[in-house]
Amino acid sequence: MPDFLGAVFFDVDGVLIDSLPQHLAICRDKAIQFGLNLRMPTIEEFREMVRRGVKVSPMRDFFLAVGFPESLADRAVIDYQNEFMEHYKPQPFVGTDKLLSRLQHAGLKLGLVTSNTRANVEPALGNAMQYFDDRCLFYFDRYPAPKSKPWCINEGTRILRMTPAECVYVGDQPADAAAANDAGTQFLGVTYGWGITKSDNQYAKATTLLEIAEKLIGLPAQL
Repeated sequence: MPDFLGAVFFDVDGVLIDSLPQHLAICRDKAIQFGLNLRMPTIEEFREMVRRGVKVSPMRDFFLAVGFPESLADRAVIDYQNEFMEHYKPQPFVGTDKLLSRLQHAGLKLGLVTSNTRANVEPALGNAMQYFDDRCLFYFDRYPAPKSKPWCINEGTRILRMTPAECVYVGDQPADAAAANDAGTQFLGVTYGWGITKSDNQYAKATTLLEIAEKLIGLPAQL
């Protein structure tokens, strides 16, 4: 193991952007529009679904997870792409800018690996985009055919000329932990997001944005 961390790759929704209420809201509104008699899960119920391993990314899987039939899930994704940022725009978690600034000033390269699209992520993060390496912004729509998160993480490490072991992926779902493992990077799970709780002791965890910085800055590569 190397004795330092060189880069941090972030998932976005539930890690840097507080977007779960808005995602559930658009699902509720689309269900009503399409005449579906669906009961939307509460935030806590949804988090438990994700914790159990229900696939919710990319957005088509989210619609399926809350009960949309496949034909209407495809239609809902089109509406999501056209409407989400206009009517449901989420905001970064308080402290996101400070966290990213601290990590950058500590000499870490920063990247994004997300199942969301550029058009949704960049307006939501706003000025915080300045802290990321432009070469390491891996959105769902960056390539004509979407790439897996492990592939994106490994491509980011290649671009930065680092080994996967010198990097960490910060996420909020068991699927993110699996992606980090497949990529050979370390994983830091946040407990304020979509699917990891304080009782999930199989992960290195941070309970707040501030704690992410505390766990990463100045520490050896092994979290």
